[in-house]
Amino acid sequence: MTAPTRPTPQPGILDIAPYLPGKSGAPGSKAIKLSANESPLGASPKAVAAFASAAQHLEIYPEGSSRLLREALGEVHGVDPARIICGNGSDDLLHLLAQTYLGEGDEAVMNRYGFSVYPIITMAAGAKIVMVDETDYTADVDAILAAVTERTKVIWLANPNNPTGTYLSDAEVRRLHAALRPDILLVVDSAYAEYVTAADYSVGLDLVREAENVVMVRTFS
Repeated sequence: MTAPTRPTPQPGILDIAPYLPGKSGAPGSKAIKLSANESPLGASPKAVAAFASAAQHLEIYPEGSSRLLREALGEVHGVDPARIICGNGSDDLLHLLAQTYLGEGDEAVMNRYGFSVYPIITMAAGAKIVMVDETDYTADVDAILAAVTERTKVIWLANPNNPTGTYLSDAEVRRLHAALRPDILLVVDSAYAEYVTAADYSVGLDLVREAENVVMVRTFS
C-alpha cells in the first residue's frame, strides 16, 4: 500500500458537489435576491443603529453562547432559552445537526427538490442520502415514511419548501412525526415561514415544545 503524500479527507468529502447559489443579476445593476430573503426595502433603521452602536465596541470579545439573544428569542417565542442555539446562519446549524446526529452507515431522508444544502451536509457527515419524490412539488409524507429504514437517523424537511414554495400543513407534519421512531430526528427548516399565510400552516414551535426529537430552524435573513 502506497503511503499518502498529503492529508486525506474523510470518505465521501471529495464526492460532494459544491453549492451553487443563484445568480446576483447583470453587471452594472443592483439585484435584490428574494430567493435569499433579501429585502427591497433596505435594512431596518433600528438594525442599522444597533450595528453602528456595536461597532463602537469591537475590542470586546463576544459571549460565545449568545445568551442575551437566546433570552430575547425565548421571550418572543415562548421557548426556554436553554433549548435555543444560535449559529452563523441556518446553514451553520444544519451542518452542526448533521455532524452531531449522522455518521457512517446512517441514512438521512429528504425531498428530491428540497434545499440543496441537505445532501451536502449529509455526505460531509459520511451518511447516505435517501431521496424521496414529491407530489406536485410538495413533500409527500407517505413517501417519506416509506423510505425510512432501521438506518434512518434524520429527516430533513423544509417547510415551506425551498425552492418550490409549497408547504405541508401542521396536521401533515404531525402525522409524519407521529409515525417516526423516537430515535429519528425530524428537522423542520422554517426559513421561509414568513411567506406563508395559510391558516393550516405552523412554523413548528408547538411540536418542538412537545417532542424531544424535533428541531425547528429559523433565520434572520
